[in-house]
Amino acid sequence: MIFDLFHSLGDPVVRGKSLGAGRCFRQFLEQVKLAEALGMRSVWCAESHFSSEAQKSSPRPSIPHYAGEVGLNADSFQLFHWIVAHTERIGLGTAIHNIVGGSGGPIASADRVNLLRFMNEECWPSPRELGIGIASGRFPYQNAPFGMGPRSRLEAIAWPLFERVAFYEAIEIFLRLTAGESLSSDALAPHELSREQVLAVAGSAAEPELAGVAFPHRVAPRWTFEALRLMPSCASERLRFVLGSSDPKALELARRHGPVDLFNLSFTPPERIEALHAELAAHDPTWKRERLPRTVLVFVDPARGRARQRADAALDAYIEAMRGTAQVPDKQVLLARALVGDAADLRERLAPGNPHGFHQNDRLMLWFEFNQLDGAEVEAQMRYFFEEVAEKL
Repeated sequence: MIFDLFHSLGDPVVRGKSLGAGRCFRQFLEQVKLAEALGMRSVWCAESHFSSEAQKSSPRPSIPHYAGEVGLNADSFQLFHWIVAHTERIGLGTAIHNIVGGSGGPIASADRVNLLRFMNEECWPSPRELGIGIASGRFPYQNAPFGMGPRSRLEAIAWPLFERVAFYEAIEIFLRLTAGESLSSDALAPHELSREQVLAVAGSAAEPELAGVAFPHRVAPRWTFEALRLMPSCASERLRFVLGSSDPKALELARRHGPVDLFNLSFTPPERIEALHAELAAHDPTWKRERLPRTVLVFVDPARGRARQRADAALDAYIEAMRGTAQVPDKQVLLARALVGDAADLRERLAPGNPHGFHQNDRLMLWFEFNQLDGAEVEAQMRYFFEEVAEKL
C-alpha cells in the first residue's frame, strides 16, 4: 500500500479562529518534511484561486456558509520549488490544477508543466516523481475572469453543456502540447451537439430559441491559436497525469493522448472503486491499482474517543460549510469512508480482505489536517499513524 500526504492549504475559521496565510504555509511545509521522514511517497497539494470570502458578496456566492479561505495555493509550481529547497526526495503532485480558467487556460498550464518537467530533470538536485492532477476548477468564479462564459445565446441557455465541451477541448490541448506535439487549434478534434443534448440541459421551454440553429451544432473552438510547440524540449518518465473528473467522456478523451490516471474521493463507495479498477484494467493491460489514488480523511489518536470527537467536529463544520452548495454525503457515510479511531481500529480497516474497501495495493492520499488548525497535533497524528498503523500492517 502506498501512502501519500494530501494537503488542502486552506485557512478555515474553526471555532472562531484561523491560522492566517503565513502560519498556514509554514505548518504545511513542516508537515511535508515530516511526511518525507515518515516514508510517504508524495505530497498532493490542493490548488485554488481568489478569495472565497470576497466572493460571498457576489449575487451568486459559491460557498456562502464557508468561513475562511477555502484555498491559499494559487500556483503549485512555485510552491514545488519551495518544497524542493527543503526536502530531498518526496514526490510532488497537484490535486488539482485547473487547466480551463483559473490558471490561465490549457496553453499556459502546459507551458508551466513543461518547464517544471525540465527543471526536475535538469536542474533540481534530485529529480522527483511528478503527478499533475488536472481538472476544470472547483467553482465558476475562478474561471469566469479568463473568458470562460457563454459566447452566444445558444451557449447561454445550455451553458453546462458548453462548459463541459470547453473542458474536453482543454484536456486535448494540454495533453497534446505536453506530449511535445506542434499543435494549432485547426488540428483539434471537433465537438458536435445534438438538439436533444441541448434540450436535455436547457429544457423544452428553450425549443423556440433553437429555431434558427442547425443541428448537429459544431461548437466553435474556445481557444484559437497557430502552431505551437513547447520549449525547452524534455522527456521524462517521472511525470504522470491524473484526471480529476467523474465524467467518463473526459477520461476516454484524455486516454486517447496518453496513459492518464484517475483521482477518486474519500467518500466514493467501495463497490464503485472496484468497478473503476475493472473498467480501467479492461482497456489498459498495464493498469495498476496505484494509478487510482484517492483521498482518505484520517482522525487517529491513542484514545479512540478523542479521534471520534475530532472527526465529529471537523465533519460537522464541513457539512455546514457546504450546506446548499454541493451534494455532500450523509455524515455517517463520511465517517464510514474515513479512518477514525486508534491504531488497532485503523489496522483492522486497512487489513487485506477487510469489508471497508481498502486493498493492499491501493494508493491513499492521507488527509490529516482537514478542518484542524493545531499543527503540532496534526504532526502527532501523522507520527502515530506511521509508527502504530502503517509499519504494522
